[in-house]
Amino acid sequence: MPDARSSWWLSALLRGGFLVGATLLLLVALQDIDWARLLQLLRTLRISWVALAVGLNGSILVLWSLQWRILVPGENSVPWASMFLVVSSMAMISNSVPFMVGQASGVLLLARYGGIGHAPALSVYTMEQVAEGIAKIVVVIGVAMLAPLPASLARGVQGLAVLVSGLAVTFVVLAFRFRDPPAARPPTSALGRIKHFGARWAHSLEGLRTPRVFGAGIALALGMKAAEFGGILAVQQSLGLDLPMGTALLVLASVNFATIVSVSPGNLGVFEAASFGAYRLTGVSAEHALTLSLLQHACYVIPMVGVGYLYGGRRVFVELQSPPAPS
Repeated sequence: MPDARSSWWLSALLRGGFLVGATLLLLVALQDIDWARLLQLLRTLRISWVALAVGLNGSILVLWSLQWRILVPGENSVPWASMFLVVSSMAMISNSVPFMVGQASGVLLLARYGGIGHAPALSVYTMEQVAEGIAKIVVVIGVAMLAPLPASLARGVQGLAVLVSGLAVTFVVLAFRFRDPPAARPPTSALGRIKHFGARWAHSLEGLRTPRVFGAGIALALGMKAAEFGGILAVQQSLGLDLPMGTALLVLASVNFATIVSVSPGNLGVFEAASFGAYRLTGVSAEHALTLSLLQHACYVIPMVGVGYLYGGRRVFVELQSPPAPS
């Protein structure tokens, strides 16, 4: 049986291969770029629309914080300021380093700043991911209603639908199976502590036992997709382009699927490759497609990294280095 170190290296190699492949595809596509025309496009850029795109993407942090507050188990309460710090810091870290570091930091910070413990914090992240998966499927359905899906995206959404459905059913079953809280004091054995943590996590999936709460979580996930969609439209307008709504939806779906697992800091390269490919698929010129992809990523990363850094970046790093609170 492979040890943890071997598994880490295998995962790193797979993700690295995916990143290299996406980068190579983008480099091949860039051979058709007329760089003089691209520079001319940048000179016509309308900054007001760029600012709007940054603002719309920044609003995702507000909706995300509200979603996490709603999904926190009912017996706990996290102040808005603390939750916004957790979410903005998580977004900053997720868009600065690869792999799952940002998500893990979000769970740790919620446990610490929210004072709810690690098991309930992990349950919030679990429910958010299920809601996020449902929102991604809704976006792709919207694309399919306007135009035939590319074969690769169609296969991807089928796989995601099966995965999200399976996980959702499993988590709902566990949420009802552990409706009653476990014993307050965990067993002394290592296996007993693991089981106790799992029972606390499942019990904390309270939102899955309350349709109104989880429905609100899904609605906020869709709101975040709508904000991101609006940012894409604003970037298109910044270049004076009036493209069909289906184009922006296809770009949104492609980027969301390509960046499900972070393989580079801020998904650099992968984001651009997915967006560029979607634009080219709909007949947008190579110069416009590249400019749109770069601008779109910049308008997304600026608020995701900047807000977390300005709001509490140094404080967060100090907290992460200090001893964790007991869960």
